[in-house]
Amino acid sequence: MVSPPLWHLEDVRFAVPGREILAQLSLSLAPGRVYGLIGPNGSGKSTLLKLLARQVSSTGGTIAFEGKPLARWHDRDFARAVAYMPQFTPATDGMSVRELVALGRFPWHGTLGRFTAEDAAKVERAIARTDLAALAGRTVDSLSGGERQRAWVALMLAQDPRCLLLDEPTSALDIAHQSEVLDLVRRLSRESGAATGASDGGPGMAVVVVLHDINLAMRTCDELIALRGGRVLEHGPARELMRPDLLAALYGLPMGVLTHPVRDEPLGYVL
Repeated sequence: MVSPPLWHLEDVRFAVPGREILAQLSLSLAPGRVYGLIGPNGSGKSTLLKLLARQVSSTGGTIAFEGKPLARWHDRDFARAVAYMPQFTPATDGMSVRELVALGRFPWHGTLGRFTAEDAAKVERAIARTDLAALAGRTVDSLSGGERQRAWVALMLAQDPRCLLLDEPTSALDIAHQSEVLDLVRRLSRESGAATGASDGGPGMAVVVVLHDINLAMRTCDELIALRGGRVLEHGPARELMRPDLLAALYGLPMGVLTHPVRDEPLGYVL
């Protein structure tokens, strides 16, 4: 049975004085899938992610999450359902990993609410799922770049979200840590019922991630959404979008694609 769309965007537009950043953008995104936003600088990738996260409001069109327009979502309910990691995460001010991850429970207990045993269990589960148990007492500032990113992913998991939104989570990492973080994200999206710990075999979380490295995007994502000039140039299975003609149109450069000698599938791009 095909799952209904988690996100549905129809003719979405976003403009600032003198400039249209997104124009007539329509998409449907399913649960349990990893979507990569790719394209050159200024193509609208981060703006689209901010629209999904309700960090900014569209200037036209409609965005619905789980069939409900974003404007109709209560702030706390939306924060429980959708977790957003900006490109530049806030300072952690000497917090331990466990303290940072515990902030993910804020949408559930609020400012005056009590941090319950259930909250504590959710925090420990998020720490375990991101392989941070041995580092839980360390300050976040003392961690490596990859470990810090895992700590932020753990915070997002503690929210029990049904969707993760990640803006360039690997931009400041070396290639080994890039692979580590993206492998983690892909694994989490594959865990059935990941958002609630459900055992009913339901789909896992959706993930929408902005990536600049096309090879990592192809390796990590189920589908790619190629943006240029605020419009969707193409949207489809990651390996099908690894084509010289599309990459050249997307980035304005002649690009080739290496293929596997036996499986006849794309391995990566070359200039």
